[in-house]
Amino acid sequence: MIIDWHSHIYTPEEAADDLGTHDGKSGPKWGERGCPMVLENFLDAHYRNGIDISVVTNAAHYLRGKAAHEELPAVQKWTDYAAEVQGKHKGVLYSFATILPCGGPAFIKEAERAIRELGLKGIFINSSHKGHYPDDDEARPFWELVQDLDVPVMIHPPHIGFGEERMRDYRLASSIGRPFDLCLALGRLIVRGVLEDFPRVKIVASHGGGGICETISRMDYAYELQDEAFFLGSYAPMRIKHPPSHYLKKMYLDTVTYNPPAVRMVLDWVGPDHVIYGSDAPPLTSLKPRAIKLIRDLDIPEAQREAIFSGNAARLLKLPIAA
Repeated sequence: MIIDWHSHIYTPEEAADDLGTHDGKSGPKWGERGCPMVLENFLDAHYRNGIDISVVTNAAHYLRGKAAHEELPAVQKWTDYAAEVQGKHKGVLYSFATILPCGGPAFIKEAERAIRELGLKGIFINSSHKGHYPDDDEARPFWELVQDLDVPVMIHPPHIGFGEERMRDYRLASSIGRPFDLCLALGRLIVRGVLEDFPRVKIVASHGGGGICETISRMDYAYELQDEAFFLGSYAPMRIKHPPSHYLKKMYLDTVTYNPPAVRMVLDWVGPDHVIYGSDAPPLTSLKPRAIKLIRDLDIPEAQREAIFSGNAARLLKLPIAA
């Protein structure tokens, strides 16, 4: 069995509106070819590649181009559409709400509506949104609710993060900027004590954690050296009781790493019971068979491969097959 944790669609309205020339500010623009993140394209890739179950998420890059008063209605529209998709494809597609953790009480209420009333299976957030990161104090009520709801939170980079003024050429925003933003967000969630204060929260990071497995040892050194490394800056206030790698191992990381050495590093750090298969397709559906091959070609025990392909995801989604 294969459960694809990482693939995206838009609402039909946003997909139809996402045309024109990419401006680097509001999100990707698809032009005459049309937005690939529509349900029909999603389902075609799903069935054509032998996927059994898919998690439906909306990266909602278009929120970046909306005014503050337009964000909540757009999020609510997605919640309703996500519930519709999940209802029409029972047992095959499971939808996540898209929420802005720093958005305030209205977004907290929307997250609760999505899970308690509409039965969505988890929550999707971006690693940053207009300069806000999910470790900010304004996001604390979000994490409190998520822990109470006991659903997974998928964290995924925005279309463009900080430092974008140097990333407009050569697709550097996608290849370097986005994973870098995700890595920063995960690091901040760790050192700012979010996993310390909300230990039952289940975070699933896309793109293998965006390089967090490469940098976590440096984070451990920064924590352990304390006053000896005073010249590197302050490490206050101290909000964690263990080295950062302790908290990384509590997270789940997906397999959208694009090469065997990177996915092996993910496995080495968090273990096969915390690694989840994903393809990030759509939008680029050609990646789906390559993503499957990446896991099939790994030299690991078959029980670990099964856990990566479906078992770990089923457990987080609380599906009957998890038993």
